[in-house]
Amino acid sequence: MKQYEYRIEQIQIEFKSIIKPDKSKYKNEISEKLNLLGKEGWELAGVDGTWFYFKREVSQQV
Repeated sequence: MKQYEYRIEQIQIEFKSIIKPDKSKYKNEISEKLNLLGKEGWELAGVDGTWFYFKREVSQQV
């Protein structure tokens, strides 16, 4: 059976950047953070406001 480990990250979102027509800075910051975690093997499992939940499979050692 697969086993997972979990990680919770709070990624602060500047409200002004969400309502501005040009959201590129906001998108770039979030993308960089998510890409970094993805390279470490973390998969986004859910989002609740500014809380991002990640999981990755734990390699089973015999």
